[in-house]
Amino acid sequence: MKRTDRENELEETGLRQIEEEFGDRLCRTFSSGYSVLEIARMTGCKKAIYVYKVLQRRGLIGSSVKRSRFKGPPELEKPLRRMGMSFAQWCNSWRFDPKSAEAELSVIDASSLAEVHVAARRDFPGIYEKGKGSINLEEWEREIISCGTVHSFHIDWDHRLERFVGMIPGVESLSVVGKNPSFVMKVLFRAAWLLKVIGMIDGIGKTRR
Repeated sequence: MKRTDRENELEETGLRQIEEEFGDRLCRTFSSGYSVLEIARMTGCKKAIYVYKVLQRRGLIGSSVKRSRFKGPPELEKPLRRMGMSFAQWCNSWRFDPKSAEAELSVIDASSLAEVHVAARRDFPGIYEKGKGSINLEEWEREIISCGTVHSFHIDWDHRLERFVGMIPGVESLSVVGKNPSFVMKVLFRAAWLLKVIGMIDGIGKTRR
C-alpha cells in the first residue's frame, strides 16, 4: 500500500503494513492481560496515550471520554501527565467509573485487594513502592529504549525517479521515496521504532489482567 504526502512529495510503501503489525501486537498484548501503561513502559513508549489511541481505534477500549471533573488523587497527577493521559482516560482503559475510582483511590493503600487499587499498583509502582526500593521509571525507560534490534538506514538518489529512495537493509517490504531526504529519514526512523517494538512485544509472554 502506498501513501503520498503531497507537500513534501513523500511516498511510503510498506509502512502501513508495519503499522498494522504493530497494532496487532498491541491488541494481542492488551488482550492477554497487560494494561496500557504497562505496555508503554515495557516498550519504552514515552507517551502511553499513543498506545491508548491505537487500542481505541481497534475497538479494545471504549470511545473517547469527555473531560471529567474527576481528576483522581494528586499522587497520580504527575505520572499521568508524564504519560500523556488524563485520569478519565486511565479509568476508561480499565473500564472504571472515574467518580468511584477517585473515591477509592483517595487513600493510597498498598495492601488493598480492590480492583482499582490493584490496577493502580501495577500502573504506578513508583508511588506504591516508596520506601521499598522504589522503581526509577525514567531510568527504566532509558534502559528499555536501548534494548532490541538496532536498524541501519540507506538513502540513495534515484536518477530515474529524481527522488531520494530510503530503505532499511533486511526489510524488503519497506521503500520510502521522497523529494526531501530529511522526510525520508523521518519515516525510516518511525518504521525502525515500530519494528523494534514489534520485536520486543513478541518476546512478552502472557500474563493475568
